[in-house]
Amino acid sequence: MYTISNNKIDTKRYCEINVVHHCNLSCRACTHLSPGIPKYIADPEKIYRDLSILSKSYIPRGVKLVGGEPLLHPNIIEIIEAVRASGITKFVKMVTNGHLLSKAPDLFWEKIDAIEISLYPSKPINPETLKTLKQKAKDSKTILESYSWDDFRESYSELGTENTELVQKIYSNCAVAHVWRCHTISEGYLYKCPQAVFIPKVITKENLQNDGIKITDSGNFFEQLLAYLKSEEPLGSCYHCLGCVGKRFNHEQMNPKLWRSPQQFTSEELVDLDYLSFLEKQPSQAKGCHKELSLPEKISNIATKLFNNYRK
Repeated sequence: MYTISNNKIDTKRYCEINVVHHCNLSCRACTHLSPGIPKYIADPEKIYRDLSILSKSYIPRGVKLVGGEPLLHPNIIEIIEAVRASGITKFVKMVTNGHLLSKAPDLFWEKIDAIEISLYPSKPINPETLKTLKQKAKDSKTILESYSWDDFRESYSELGTENTELVQKIYSNCAVAHVWRCHTISEGYLYKCPQAVFIPKVITKENLQNDGIKITDSGNFFEQLLAYLKSEEPLGSCYHCLGCVGKRFNHEQMNPKLWRSPQQFTSEELVDLDYLSFLEKQPSQAKGCHKELSLPEKISNIATKLFNNYRK
């Protein structure tokens, strides 16, 4: 359920902006399909415009800058400033693989509120580099978290399925859309999930072109947005998307030219039916593939958050 506060939809979750679509890594089954789509760089002015309008009807917990690799954006500080200027949130977080973070200027560290580093076994970050980044975060009063992603799940199927019952089950139990609520803002539209943005970029079908809701300043946009977010009807992309129930496999890097090859199967062949059945019985138990933080890391993160909240 969505909470309504001051005639605005309060999601209690972050909304996401893919500030670039390309990446410096090529993770197999990347949920944002970065290795398989063209280079893209978001326009700060368009982000400001979209978020300013959206802020009249929508309250996120904060805004996540994601990608691709967001630090590949040449004007990332302008992006951060555009988000804040829109009035939609005061809290801006970045999710990065961390490999370019040591090159980020001091002003970036001053502007960003929080950074989440995704650590991959196939492309590890030097422990000394991580130690330096933690000190940088402490000096700039920036929240810094890191998660190890040893496993991925198959994210989508190129061949898809015509089995409407399976599509409905995948959609109804999709934590990305309904639990984590990874709402994604892109080029004037809000989407329930990033897959709804990216799947149509590699699979060209008529029913995959209108999965988002256009952000407008019309008087009935609030009602339209609420109906869109609460709809139990699967999106067109859901006929190719595996939600959070794709088969699990060990994380690996892959040649971008071959990146789409493992997805040349039907949804039935790529879905984890046992996990889907489990989520049907316990929908709140959906989890990502990252390792749980160790107790010292959890304590460190909590202490960092308390310190930063106190200083702000």
